Formats: sequence, structure tokens, C-alpha cells
Amino acid sequence: MREKNSSLETNLIACTVILLFALTMLAFDKVLPKSFQEITGEVVTMVNVTAPPPVNCNFTLYSGLNLVSFFCIPTSYPRDFVIINISNLEAIFEYQKGASDLWKSYNPSLPSFVVQDLNFMSRTEGYWIDMSADEDFFLEGGLRLPTSITLMPGWNLPGYPTNEVKAVNDSFSSLEGNYTEARAYNPITDVFISYVPGVGGAINQTEPYYGYWINTTIDEVWTVD
Repeated sequence: MREKNSSLETNLIACTVILLFALTMLAFDKVLPKSFQEITGEVVTMVNVTAPPPVNCNFTLYSGLNLVSFFCIPTSYPRDFVIINISNLEAIFEYQKGASDLWKSYNPSLPSFVVQDLNFMSRTEGYWIDMSADEDFFLEGGLRLPTSITLMPGWNLPGYPTNEVKAVNDSFSSLEGNYTEARAYNPITDVFISYVPGVGGAINQTEPYYGYWINTTIDEVWTVD
């Protein structure tokens, strides 16, 4: 009987200790943040993570070559999620300035044992897409602004990660003095169009869904907002 009473007393003491500890922590929870800040100088902050506003990609891919970009995807997005609804895709090509292998590609017609190196896509990249027929493209996504794109001396192939049409001078203002030419490709007429700063050209404005060849003279960052 004494052993049972001793065990009961031990359990009561343990419960009391746990209850006191819980009450103490509740009290500290109200007092500690202010006291902690006064002693250490550290500031406790809350960060709200919000999803990008929903903005979808919706444009036409024409038979033959298209030089395009996708503003509605993140900086690293699985390739198959982007192209899943494209029925007439022949191949995709991506140019990565500064890489040991400049061109990455994907061809859905190749056998499974062939290693394909274009596995992810980004809104900061431009893409050559070869189509066997005209097709309307649609992809649900979001708009992430501003976006900074690193460019290296020579020709680069960035995307245009915004859904806004802008005057060419405004669009390339962050590169002023440090690029010699910008080029786009018209898939309907099958010709390149260009803009040379200080001279002009056929490109009067930058538009969503285009990829742009940009020739820079130094390392630069193109800020698109």
C-alpha cells in the first residue's frame, strides 16, 4: 500500500512540475519577446509569403521556327509542365551563353535512350521552338516582377519576362551604353528584325512571348519590370 501511495505521489509531483512549466512558458511567451529585444537588440519579424498574381501565357506558335519566351513560369520549371499541351512540337533549343555546351535541346521524337539536356525551362531564357503546324499555346501561370537577367559580353538569348508592351528605349534602359544591337524573329515573315541604339530599326517596342538576341559589350544585368 505504501508503494502505491509513493507511486501516486511521484505521479502527482511530475504532473505538478509539468503544469508549472507550461504556465511559466505561457507567461514568458507574453514577456520574453519584448525583454529579448531590449537585451539583444534583435527584432522579431513576420514574413508573409504570397503567390505571384495569376497571369496566363496565351499565344500562337507557328509552323517552323519560333523565337519565344514564357513570362508566366518560374526561373526553373520542369520542361514537360511547359510543353505538355503542345501537340505539334518538333524540337526546342536553348542557348546558354558562357556554358561549355552552348546549346541545349529537346526532341520528343528521339528514342528514350538518347540523353536530352533541356530538362528545365525559365522565364529568363529565350527558346527556339520548331513546330510542324500552327498551334495555339496556353499555360496557366503567374507574373513575377521585377526580373533581373545576367548578360555576358557577346550575343545572349534572354526571354522577356513580363506581359507588358514597352517602348524599346524604355525596355533596354538598364543596358544603355553597354549593348550594340537587339534582335527578334518574326515567324510569319521568316526574318529577323533589329534595333541599334542611337540608330533605330524595325523593333520599336518589346512584346510579351518574344525572345531577344542581345549583343552586350560588357557583363550586364537586364532589369525587366
